[in-house]
Amino acid sequence: MSEPIDVPSSVVLVVGSEQFTPPTTFEGLSCAASDDCVAVVVSSPLVVDFAGAAPGDATVDLGTFTLATEGQLSVRDVYNRGFESAGVEPGAVRITVWGDRADEPGRIVVQVHPD
Repeated sequence: MSEPIDVPSSVVLVVGSEQFTPPTTFEGLSCAASDDCVAVVVSSPLVVDFAGAAPGDATVDLGTFTLATEGQLSVRDVYNRGFESAGVEPGAVRITVWGDRADEPGRIVVQVHPD
């Protein structure tokens, strides 16, 4: 498990490229996506992990998304400061975001699905 990080706002982004377009609305959900960015409403401090399989502990599925990537997924704050990253195949990558709770999770796991 990663070390907790202090995030300066209540939103973190999972992005697949250096230039990305955040979603424009959450529509009342904790997680929303555009083609190359997933935004997650979180609490701070936050623990972020990447995984190849669904986490086995008590977690909530916040959503499954397909992101366009340049070969790397990274978790960033709204000021574009990076926290965690994982190498992936360039192109479309399917991910599921898991949280320790449905509303403002303090831990998220980004599951990268195999091809």
